[in-house]
Amino acid sequence: MFERRRFPARALHDTLTAYAFVGASALIIAVFGLFPVIFTMYVSLFRWRLSRGRFSGLENYLSLFGNNPAYLVALAGSVAGLILAAMLLRAGRQGGSRAGTYGGAGLLAASLIGIAVFLPFLASRGDREVFDALRVTIWYCICTVPPQMAAGLLLAVLLTRSIRGKQAFRVISLLPYIAPTVATAAIFELLFSLRPDSFANQLAGLFGAAPLQWLQEPRGIVALALGRGLPQQSARVVAAYWGEWAQGPSLALASIVFYSWWVFVGYYALVYMTGLGAIPRQIHEAAEVDGAGAVRRFFSITLPLLSPTTYFLSLLGVIGTFKAFTHLYVLRSPAASGTVDPISVMIFFTAFRKGNLGYASAVAVLLFLIVLGLALAQQRTTERSISYGD
Repeated sequence: MFERRRFPARALHDTLTAYAFVGASALIIAVFGLFPVIFTMYVSLFRWRLSRGRFSGLENYLSLFGNNPAYLVALAGSVAGLILAAMLLRAGRQGGSRAGTYGGAGLLAASLIGIAVFLPFLASRGDREVFDALRVTIWYCICTVPPQMAAGLLLAVLLTRSIRGKQAFRVISLLPYIAPTVATAAIFELLFSLRPDSFANQLAGLFGAAPLQWLQEPRGIVALALGRGLPQQSARVVAAYWGEWAQGPSLALASIVFYSWWVFVGYYALVYMTGLGAIPRQIHEAAEVDGAGAVRRFFSITLPLLSPTTYFLSLLGVIGTFKAFTHLYVLRSPAASGTVDPISVMIFFTAFRKGNLGYASAVAVLLFLIVLGLALAQQRTTERSISYGD
């Protein structure tokens, strides 16, 4: 017979203590993190106005796509093909297989064509407001995250050099980030006022430009630069849809992008400075002794060793742009015709102005799935290229 082993009282006490400490954090995450997500999914299954209505199942989700799931299935298949193509390309590159590389490249091209074809048909039959808000969100993400990271890295490199007043520059660059968002957005709204004597119009006048509407201009920056609008109506759905994309973000959204640069570049620079400070000086000194110049050391040593910081900032930036709300809500103008309303603002208006909480919850779940997919895709594509210096 096996002798029953007693669990020591000290070990039991340590285990209960550990669970007590972890339980407090787990309770906070469950109440303020998991429960809202689960409850949002629950609300999205009902016709929910001021109170819960009848159970509608997937009706709210189907309304997003025009109650025609065929194009949604085709688009999902194209996205799945895109993921499979990336896996084949990686396997072919690692294994040296030409067949895998060629197959992955072919599948990648076919998937991109499928997305380019099925997405316009899905948008034309679905809720146009949702797809327009999603386009605004994507433009905002593209126009903010990469430039802010590049400018933040450049500023961090400059502020780590031995220059006079760099401590004051560090404080000044962080002031827009630590200041209240509503206050900085209100000041920025005055700077980009449509008045001819506003700061932005006076600055544009130095380059010979006429006064612009800035935050109230719904036309795309490409259309404004060309002096005429690109065709928005077309007999072909695909051409009309991508024609709207070709006009670029509206000038009103571009003005808000300037605000985002002003606020977040200092934060990005601060994080990059922390990453630069963690790189051992001996590595740069050894490379300098070997004859490597400053440019070569930056691209061969600094950038690879900053890859964890870059990954962190890029992930945080993408997630942040998809859930950004406060400054976009403060700076938006009805005259911009919805060209500055991302999907977060659209969800807010649907829930609290239109009172359609069920449909707003369905859009929120869609946003959650998009952000989750982007985060997972970014992790899968960059995890192998991150260098921790070991």
